[in-house]
Amino acid sequence: MENIFEKEYEVTYRDTDARGECFLTSYMSFMADAGLSQDEALGFNISDMVKENHTWMLVDYEINIYEYAKYKEKLKIMTYIEGMNKFYGLRRFKIYGEKENLILEGKTLVILVDSIKRRPLSVSEEHYKVYGVKEKDHNIGRNKLKLSRCERVDFQKEFSIRYSDIDLNLHVGNIVYLGWILETMPFDIMKDYRINSVKIKYQKEITYGNKVIVRTQANNMEDTINGKHEIINENDEVVALLETNWIKI
Repeated sequence: MENIFEKEYEVTYRDTDARGECFLTSYMSFMADAGLSQDEALGFNISDMVKENHTWMLVDYEINIYEYAKYKEKLKIMTYIEGMNKFYGLRRFKIYGEKENLILEGKTLVILVDSIKRRPLSVSEEHYKVYGVKEKDHNIGRNKLKLSRCERVDFQKEFSIRYSDIDLNLHVGNIVYLGWILETMPFDIMKDYRINSVKIKYQKEITYGNKVIVRTQANNMEDTINGKHEIINENDEVVALLETNWIKI
């Protein structure tokens, strides 16, 4: 059986938006911290991995949001590695509110790489053992997200990579990508709609000192909005593709 890890968080003032609801990016920060906390509890310290030039890189990220927690609300995050195969690992997340209500479900597909040579590394047998994964799941890594580029550009912004955007691996942290996307959306959409699902396909790394262009296509469908988003680097290469779905409040 999978080794399940639990950790509690509180929604602080800085985690809340103008409605007093938890930012989606804060949910993602909680999930990232819970995943790292499990890794460290099982003996895989992130600073040691950095020294050894090993890192897990995100490939796909999918989230379904059912509720938005309020300021001061206590949250419980459950996470576990569902399966592994060759270089890949699939992690699941669930966030519960104070009344044990399911707030969010998410999953991430990651690949283990040599951060210097930029080559995949085989997942060790120790990983399978400590995470409670009994055998390889040959489907993991095969069924990657397929997201399309914008057919038109409704909104666009340019961002410079700040020091605060980069992580221990010296590239832009995965949560920053969603933050950029939200900044391209008009204020009326942010005010009158909530996101209920996000899909992210990461394709290239971004490092400090570079710039990106974020393009958004917003398809209005009565009380819902479907967003297609693309992040482009200075060489006109696709860094990431995203899809968001919004429900009118």
